Amino acid sequence: MRYPFTLFKRKTGNGLIWYARFWDDKAGKYTKARSTGIIAEGKKERKREAALKAKEMLSEIRFETDSADRIFIPYLEYFWKPNSPYVKECANLKKKPLSAYYILQNETNVRLHVKPFPGFAKITLRELTAGNIKDWMSWAVDNSLSSRTINSALSTMRVAVHYAHDRDELDKDPFRKIKDAADSPKEKGVLTFAERATLINAKTTDPRSRLAVLLGLLCGMRRGEVRGLKWGDFANGLINLTHNYVNMDGLKKPKRGKERIVPYLNIVEQTFEEVRKISLHTEQNDYVFESFDRPGQPMCETFFRNALRRELEEIGISAGRKATSDAPAIPSEQKKRNLSYHSLRHTFITLGRLDGISDIEIQAVAGHSSRRMMEHYSHAEKVIDFRAMREKLDKAVGM
Repeated sequence: MRYPFTLFKRKTGNGLIWYARFWDDKAGKYTKARSTGIIAEGKKERKREAALKAKEMLSEIRFETDSADRIFIPYLEYFWKPNSPYVKECANLKKKPLSAYYILQNETNVRLHVKPFPGFAKITLRELTAGNIKDWMSWAVDNSLSSRTINSALSTMRVAVHYAHDRDELDKDPFRKIKDAADSPKEKGVLTFAERATLINAKTTDPRSRLAVLLGLLCGMRRGEVRGLKWGDFANGLINLTHNYVNMDGLKKPKRGKERIVPYLNIVEQTFEEVRKISLHTEQNDYVFESFDRPGQPMCETFFRNALRRELEEIGISAGRKATSDAPAIPSEQKKRNLSYHSLRHTFITLGRLDGISDIEIQAVAGHSSRRMMEHYSHAEKVIDFRAMREKLDKAVGM
């Protein structure tokens, strides 16, 4: 008969701790591991104390409910259910509830990008190795998944496996040896000074579209913050920004809980009043961008994508066109420059800094938690007129 447990040490945030791994007769191997809570220190590293503690723990060990012996895919599927222990723990103990949209994203990753991999078909959580995960990554590349999608699915798996390891239900975390797939995300495009001026002065064909674009371009607001705007949020040239509309979750606080005051220019106020005139509901608590077909709800994300596309087309930045029997295809300059609604926020920060607005003011209005994040949004090299700069330098040095 084998000894009922073995001891090993594991490095933790509290130091080197003795762990016990217990023998499971049914499995025919040492399986479940638990912390003894004894710090390995001193000449004999307190190993005897750890052994005594492990003996006390024997009566508490139940192998039939060992999470590590669950089949990996069903474990993942349950882990990312809205009522799973992990989701409840985030909400009730950590006080950081996960958004319904985030949970759905992870459920989708499991269903579309993890479950179809043959190598995960019958493997248990305990049997999962770094090799299995690397095989999945190769399979994902072969199936044309982008680096961004691969890394998102890796995160879906990593969080679930780390949770089991953190609860001492898993001896080792194979994801410790796994690095994300190399990814070089394309930088967001930004508008130039001239394009900003042209857009502001362009003929307005749809006040709602123009206002949506101006709030990103001249106020640095995120799309969710614009969707969550209510008529009562505007007053005396300032927006009291307290909401962020998130799909499936509805109104929430702004990102990272940063409520803030955002100043707006006269052109924004004029467009705001034009929108008020054509809106059906304009009470203080009504949405500024109320849906056409869902009264009491804000416009969907598609409206904002289309609004930007139309406004950019208006100033000559083509959205492109597919080839037809009557006309050839036209390449999309918007796509080539990677111009999206979030690009307006990048433009606001970049041009605002070049306009002479101080970094501390930009950071406060944009709601960035750090200067480093603000720097990430700055793309001065894309908008500076270097020929004009050369002329200024020539004059400055007298050449």
